[in-house]
Amino acid sequence: MENEKTFTENDSLEVISKMIKTAQQNFKDDSFYYIFWGWMVFIAAITNYVLLITETNNPTLPWAILMPLGGIISGIYSYKHERNQKVTTYTEEIMKYVIIAFLASLLTVLVMMPKLGVATYPMVLLIYAIWLFVSGGAMKFMPLVVGGIINWVAAVVCFYVNYELQLLIISLAVLTGYIIPGHMLKARYQKMQTGK
Repeated sequence: MENEKTFTENDSLEVISKMIKTAQQNFKDDSFYYIFWGWMVFIAAITNYVLLITETNNPTLPWAILMPLGGIISGIYSYKHERNQKVTTYTEEIMKYVIIAFLASLLTVLVMMPKLGVATYPMVLLIYAIWLFVSGGAMKFMPLVVGGIINWVAAVVCFYVNYELQLLIISLAVLTGYIIPGHMLKARYQKMQTGK
């Protein structure tokens, strides 16, 4: 009993301060993924579209190159981030499970591409929509929630259009659902850091 340390008011403030710093850092790290993957998918979809309309031999090659490359870069970034992280918030714990569910669902759809055919991209957009909507809700960041809704609408539209138009719709969906909200999230983080 004598060795027990009394938890002072200053100790409480220090713990709260560390938790706030961790949460603020999380906003920056999350913005990286939205911006990075948004651009990877945007570039792959637009390049696929251009190669398709110019009747090039392997129009899906951008996906085959950019998605594995993106996975490697994201993996390295995640490893470095988690190695330096000392405190994990409740939201981060929940989001780990959401990320696993998102990736497992996405992988399932991609593996089933031959059976899904032209319905593949609408299914991918549905999975993107869930990811964005849940992430935005967990972070209380409305632009991601709106991005999720945009991706749901885009998915429905994609069920009714041909493959070529699906690629353009995907590009628009990731621009409005990932890239723009990602930059807004980064700006929010920077504003929190400067206190302005």
